[in-house]
Amino acid sequence: MGDEYCTCNGRTSIYTENDDWGFWDVCCNCNKPVECSYTYFNHYDGEDHCDYDD
Repeated sequence: MGDEYCTCNGRTSIYTENDDWGFWDVCCNCNKPVECSYTYFNHYDGEDHCDYDD
């Protein structure tokens, strides 16, 4: 069974992905999420944080 999170040594770069509730960093080397990088959106600030392509 594979690891759920990135275990790369010397990670060179990351990119960000998001969902309806927050965002997280993803390793460009293995395309797995970086552990403990999830950050929740502040849904109480009156802003629309969701990007929908309707």
